[in-house]
Amino acid sequence: MTPFGSPGRPELLPSPEVLWQHAATLAAWSAESPLPVHNYRVDGTGLRSEDVGNGWWALTWVEGGRAVLHGIDNDYSETVGRPRPVDLLAGGPHWLPWEWLTAEIEGDEGIGFVYWWADGAWGRAPYPAEVCDDGVAAMVPADDAEVRAVLDALRADGTDPDEVRRRGTEEERAAAARSVDRPQLPAGRGEPAGRRVPCWLPEQYAAVLAVAMRASGEAERAPAAESGALGRLVTWMRANHPWEDGSCTVTAAFVDGADPENRYRADGFLDEQGRRLSDELCALLGDLRLTDAVEDADGDASGRWLYVRVRITADEVTVDRAHDHLPRWWRSRTGAAEAWPGTVAREMARRAPHRRPSWAGLLAEDIPRTGAPAYLCAVPVPEGAGAPAG
Repeated sequence: MTPFGSPGRPELLPSPEVLWQHAATLAAWSAESPLPVHNYRVDGTGLRSEDVGNGWWALTWVEGGRAVLHGIDNDYSETVGRPRPVDLLAGGPHWLPWEWLTAEIEGDEGIGFVYWWADGAWGRAPYPAEVCDDGVAAMVPADDAEVRAVLDALRADGTDPDEVRRRGTEEERAAAARSVDRPQLPAGRGEPAGRRVPCWLPEQYAAVLAVAMRASGEAERAPAAESGALGRLVTWMRANHPWEDGSCTVTAAFVDGADPENRYRADGFLDEQGRRLSDELCALLGDLRLTDAVEDADGDASGRWLYVRVRITADEVTVDRAHDHLPRWWRSRTGAAEAWPGTVAREMARRAPHRRPSWAGLLAEDIPRTGAPAYLCAVPVPEGAGAPAG
């Protein structure tokens, strides 16, 4: 099979007519008896490959001369299992059979790519920049190599040579393809409101929560009072923490000891690479977080911060606290969680309802079961390309 391109070049995919003719030929032969390789079947939604050892693909016609191609390469579909879910239907046209496709994506089998055909061109959802291969090039035939491979396998299995030659003629292959039913789905009526994207992994739940937290901001609250806890932290930093370019900085995220993803099973703090800070530094930050908490005039607790950045120079101390959002200065690294759902849920539960940010409602949803709202799975805006400040 000759690869036809990359996920960044959908225009190199063969047309659905070409794909249908090759696959329908094999579906007709598969209906007679199982083939040595490359079996296909037809159901009420279209054609699907049956050799699922390393993946599969399916082609579905939609009224109006349109089509949908979807499937997965179990080895190379980089859209699957990413820390942040990839919405394979993002930006899809109104005519897509949305309900059917959503059910396919939410089913027991993983889906690694979805392409749609209209007006003579393929389209697909945007991918994160780090996705280099969605598996379509390896799974979907670029030409009739699969048909030739089946004929070679039949010959090797001892099928009558005259029969193999007959099947291999252009006329016989075209006749076989025409014998296959060509089901067609009705066009959709637009993207359903409140559409969800599967979010099965704990790190995916954390990632979509982080998206909502980054889009938020800080509520007004009384400033933290000067405290001995901050003084002790600054003294320790001056004596023990590395200095660079005349300054010393500690950036930390709080993790609750009861958070099921916290393997240390104790309150503590992580750096931007997801590493737990030293016990001494955790104790100092814990004291600061406790003494920083203030109450409103009506006695309601305004909440404790989730992220902190302390920067000191020879003559200045700057403290940035984030109680209600994931700040832009929190620079998470690959493999580190940006947000900890269990930690955030426990913090929000301690606050009066009017002190909880709007995204806190996500914590009441069973996102691993119901999926994440599609808007939280949109492809991130590249750094420096107009992302909101936080």
